[in-house]
Amino acid sequence: MPNYQPVKGTHDIYGKEAIGMRYIEAVLGAACELYGYKEIIVPSMEYTEVFARGTGEGSDIVRKEMYTFLDKGDRSITLRPEFTAGVMRAIISNKLYAGDLPLKLYYQGPAFRYERPQLGRYRQFHQFGVEEVGLDSSRADAECICLAVSALQMLGFENVKLKINSLGDNETRAAYREALVKYFSEHIDEMCDDCKERIKLNPLRILDCKVEHDQEIAKGAPRIKDYLSEASEKRFYETLNIINAMGIDYEIDENLVRGLDYYSEVVFEIHLTSPENKDYGAVCGGGHYGGLIKGLGGPDLAGVGFAMGLERVYSLMEDSHLLDHIEEGVDLYVMPVGDKVLDEAFEITMACRSFGYSTETPLAALKFGAMFKKAEHLGAKYALIVGEEEMIHGILKIKNLQSQEQKEISLENLQEELDKIFHEGHEEHHHHCHCHEE
Repeated sequence: MPNYQPVKGTHDIYGKEAIGMRYIEAVLGAACELYGYKEIIVPSMEYTEVFARGTGEGSDIVRKEMYTFLDKGDRSITLRPEFTAGVMRAIISNKLYAGDLPLKLYYQGPAFRYERPQLGRYRQFHQFGVEEVGLDSSRADAECICLAVSALQMLGFENVKLKINSLGDNETRAAYREALVKYFSEHIDEMCDDCKERIKLNPLRILDCKVEHDQEIAKGAPRIKDYLSEASEKRFYETLNIINAMGIDYEIDENLVRGLDYYSEVVFEIHLTSPENKDYGAVCGGGHYGGLIKGLGGPDLAGVGFAMGLERVYSLMEDSHLLDHIEEGVDLYVMPVGDKVLDEAFEITMACRSFGYSTETPLAALKFGAMFKKAEHLGAKYALIVGEEEMIHGILKIKNLQSQEQKEISLENLQEELDKIFHEGHEEHHHHCHCHEE
């Protein structure tokens, strides 16, 4: 039997969810533009080395979650599990670092991970994120964090909580890594198989283990703050001072490590809580990185960035009623009364579309009642009624489908008349609507 089901772990996005996802992308994009970021669109696939080098051999993503295949030329290709490595590759391929620094780029689109599908986790999911490359400073790190917070506030989230930590520089990492290996090797026999791998590859990841028994053991592990070099400590406090001055609510979370090997210095997550104070968990994560561009054959430039999963943002917005104001309907539904005016109705429909109004019309004659049902179903704001008698006199009836008010308008000045009606409607709408514009 052929299998025509959707691929396991994928989902179709349509209707309200599609509109919601596009709205979220638009608002996040607008937030980035306010901060001087420009969009970059990179391919969905790269040579596997890009992710193996860029994302880090020791990360769980590279070890077991990548979609990798040989193409017809026997080259190993991987569907992107995340964007950063591909964006870094693009910066090098196009020598973007030769222009003005820092480079400030944002991206959005699908990413692919072969992981166990579970609630809200998909094998093809959508990510939005930013990279700021070429300025190694606590200010750049702080600016990036401010952008992440304001982008979520622009979507309407009110209870935005920043968790932040410092992983220090190379000197810090080396000393801390040694201390972790020493601590965990005494317990590793009773820990999960993943942790047995992690201790060899990247002992920091053990702190992130979800197995309860291992979490207990990790509680006694040494703390990174005791190993921070002087430079890293200074840098961390500079970043915190700026964030504090911006009035952003933060807490230092010493268990925050981030799953990708390339992070150093400041790392952060943003957690959202519901109006009832239920913690929704991390919706966005990021941090500072060095070495990444150099590791892919480019110059030694530092960067900072974050990413968020859009499906997750969408479901939290639904939960918090932040998408209720999104309109799915059309502006106008043109109603031909009888067969004889079908052609005129079609021409009027096309004209309304060219004026910039979303417009629908039945392409075959329908009874009046059926047309009103259809208009309601489409969420139309106004009905334009095209009758034989009226056409002779060059007039149309327009009916406001909310208030049921009806009046006549002239066919000759259709555009001006519609603009006036919609402009008034818009004013009223704004008068009553406290959207997220503050």
